[in-house]
Amino acid sequence: MTKRKGIVSKLFVAVVALTLISCCFLGSTFARYTSKGNGSATTNVALWDIDFGAGKDAGSADVTFDDKLSPAAGEYKGESDKRTNPTGKVLVATITNNGDVDASVTVEAGALTVTLLSGKQYDTTGYGNNAGALTGDGATQWQVETLFSIKLYQGNTQEGTGATEIKDAIEVAAKSGASATTVYIFAEVTWTSHDDQEEVVSDAIDTWAGENVESVKYAISYSAVQMSELPAGN
Repeated sequence: MTKRKGIVSKLFVAVVALTLISCCFLGSTFARYTSKGNGSATTNVALWDIDFGAGKDAGSADVTFDDKLSPAAGEYKGESDKRTNPTGKVLVATITNNGDVDASVTVEAGALTVTLLSGKQYDTTGYGNNAGALTGDGATQWQVETLFSIKLYQGNTQEGTGATEIKDAIEVAAKSGASATTVYIFAEVTWTSHDDQEEVVSDAIDTWAGENVESVKYAISYSAVQMSELPAGN
């Protein structure tokens, strides 16, 4: 009986030993392959760089006309054919897109400021006529300021050749390679005589403005927003 217990005990020890050996193989040799590691993915951000000369993205500038203004020299023909004299296109801004995406640029002319010569002032009544005879001692502010109007143009050269009037936002393409895209902005002020009134009144207003106005100034404002995206087609 004692001998049988000894055999059983030895068999039990052998089974436990085999079990432990089997667990070692299963736990190491036959485990799934696993891998761990760290990595990174990098992408460059599309550059946004709009240069108005005076700042980025938005701004304004005062444009003064003081040496090319005069009424037209033609004869009075009446309201249906008012006399007009434009200054011609004057370069007022240069817009450059140094970025990687297209831009939509808005350019607008703001309020008019007329500066009189030192010591000069408007008349409160203004010029009129009485049976064809001129009345009044001077022009009113309204009579002078309504002489002037402004138009803005865009072109691809500093000379303004082929420049077209700005009526909507301007598309300024992204740079091509290392070359930035540049658009030139021009302003043209037109002197339109008050030929809807009698000739004597119209000529008197023109003459008063020529003798008393020092300069005409407009505030030009501009802003830009993104128009395209990268990668294209998304």
